[in-house]
Amino acid sequence: MEKKGDLLNQLAIISDLIEKVNFNVTNSTMVFELSDQEYIDVFSYINRKQNRTANSLPKTFTIKIGTVDIIFNKNSVEKVQSS
Repeated sequence: MEKKGDLLNQLAIISDLIEKVNFNVTNSTMVFELSDQEYIDVFSYINRKQNRTANSLPKTFTIKIGTVDIIFNKNSVEKVQSS
């Protein structure tokens, strides 16, 4: 299935749904674990949208949409090279 739509708009929709869950929540956090390239792409895209520049690529970064914290991590699984 092809992925369509602006990333930040999609995250805003998800965040809005989480905020409206029918129970009391003390902390709403989503964690996305991404491949190395996807992580770089998302980090670059969000920085462009927020008019920020970064000197180095952090190991993790967080954005907040409404009351929801969204954490982006690189996939921590080591890649095994075959001989």
